[in-house]
Amino acid sequence: MVLRRQRGFSIIEAMVVVTVIAVLMILAVPMGVEWLANSRIRSAGESMLAGLQLARAEAVKRNAPVEFVVDAAVGSGWVVRVALSGEEIQARAAGEGTADVTVAVTPAGATRISFDGLGRRTANIDASAPIERLDLDLPASVLAADKTRDLRLQFGPGGQIVMCDPNVTATGDVRKCP
Repeated sequence: MVLRRQRGFSIIEAMVVVTVIAVLMILAVPMGVEWLANSRIRSAGESMLAGLQLARAEAVKRNAPVEFVVDAAVGSGWVVRVALSGEEIQARAAGEGTADVTVAVTPAGATRISFDGLGRRTANIDASAPIERLDLDLPASVLAADKTRDLRLQFGPGGQIVMCDPNVTATGDVRKCP
């Protein structure tokens, strides 16, 4: 009798591999959900940062006041427009991939920030209070507050725009808000 060497996997070995993969997937799914939710905050923050940088660059390019307008009531939508004429330069509708993100504006009720021809913050044409910071977050119904990576956009008097994490408190951490 000639013994043949078996090739491949036995059914038991295949079931063990499937079980191990299933356990790993069960452990990874909650982290994946958290990562996806936090990436929506990051996406909204980067979109607003890009809009603010565009407003500043257009103000320098046109040597005229340009404003960035946000409506926190509808989420993370924004418009960049020439302050004097109202000519729209670029807009982003609220909810484009970031529907759940909430935006809190400081001071409350502020809707715009303006940049002058040198790229510095300037008074708004309508004499309203300028936006000093934008806080981006997810509601607790989407992700628990202790699991979210909140972001903040802050503005310096010279026109600097900083995106930072308001929850970081460690000295020397580059994510910490100034």
